[in-house]
Parts: sequence; structure tokens; C-alpha cells
Amino acid sequence: MSFKKFLTFIFLLNLFFRPDAKAQLSIIQDLSDTYVNKLIDTAKKNYPRVRSYQNRINIANSNISKTKAGLLNAFTVSYIYQPGVNNTIDPVNPTTSYFKGFQAGIFLNIGALVSQPSLIKQAREELTIAHNDQDEYFITLTTEVKKRYYMYIQRGAEVKLQTRSTLETESALKDAKYRFQKGELTFEDYNKMQIQYTEHQQTKIQAEANLFTAKADLEELLGTKLENIK
Repeated sequence: MSFKKFLTFIFLLNLFFRPDAKAQLSIIQDLSDTYVNKLIDTAKKNYPRVRSYQNRINIANSNISKTKAGLLNAFTVSYIYQPGVNNTIDPVNPTTSYFKGFQAGIFLNIGALVSQPSLIKQAREELTIAHNDQDEYFITLTTEVKKRYYMYIQRGAEVKLQTRSTLETESALKDAKYRFQKGELTFEDYNKMQIQYTEHQQTKIQAEANLFTAKADLEELLGTKLENIK
């Protein structure tokens, strides 16, 4: 039997006798909208940049309060207190009188009073911008969490696929070894099978590394381990 025919035989053997042979590998059944929403909520709570956007909103709110309080700067209250009862006249400048007792006055800065409403409006606009920036980032963060979650699921499916292929090749290698020892298979064909098995092992290791990388990328946004999110 030639090497190509031998591989075909092994393939057909696995195709017809494996219980799940007719089921195609898919990631659809592994996806969960509920779990994705939990991941998104976790990212919104833990990712540092989210807190930065909230800090900007807090600062904008504080600026509104500060600007409103600035209305008081348009008014100045002053007072003078001199003890005594009788009024006195300055002998050098007789037209100037000095009053004894308590004197108070209120001064109005028209320029500050007129400009204050526009400053309040500007502060409110800055608060709106801060909210808009946060909303925009939530959209970006939501999309990125979904992308990394889907990539994580894809990498997990690849590991399953490569693990299955490696086990099948391992089974074929054992059969090839048995046939080689009986003299039914040449050393060249047996060596090809060994090389194929090694390649499948390397591919499986790479798939596992890709899975760990995808998991780390997703956890970067979550601020916690996937295992902590149920």
C-alpha cells in the first residue's frame, strides 16, 4: 500500500468511526451575549481610562459651581469704622469731612457681572463635552471587548481543532509504526508520518500560545481574570 493510500485510509477511518465526525467545529455555540455584557460592565468599572473620563466630568461639574460662585465677585462690600460721635473737618482741606462711627458701601463691577453668564454657559458646554467623550469611549471600549472576546473564543476553537488533529495523527503514527515493524510500510513513509506528527504538535503548541495571548489581551481591558467573572 502506498503512503498516500495509507493516509487516505486513516482519514476515512477517523471520518466514519468517530462519534462526532459529522459535526462541524463551530464557535457559535460558545458565544454568549449575557457573558459578553458582563465583560463589558467589568471593563467599564475597572479600566483606568474609564475612571479618567469620570474624573473629567467631576472637574467640569466643579467648574460650573465655581463659575456660578464667581457671580459674587461682581459685588464688593467695604466698611469703615471710626470711633467717636461728632463729625470733624480737615483744616487743610475744609471741604473734606470725616464722619465718626460706622460706614459701609457696596460696589458693583459691571464688567464681571455681564461676562459671568457666558462663563457659566461655557462651563456647562465643557461638562457636555466631557459626557460626550465618555459616551464615545464607552462605545469604543464595548467594541474592543467584543472583538477580544470573539478572538479568545476563536483561539480556543483552534486549540480544540489542533488537539484533535494531533490525536488523530498520533493514532495514525502508531498504526504506521506497527505496519513498519511488520514490513508493510517503508522507512521513508514511516518517517514522513513522524514528521507530520511533529508538525501537528508544533501547530498545537502555537495554537495554545495564541489562546493565552488572546486571554491576556481580553483581561487587559477587564482589569481582572476571566475566571473571576461568572
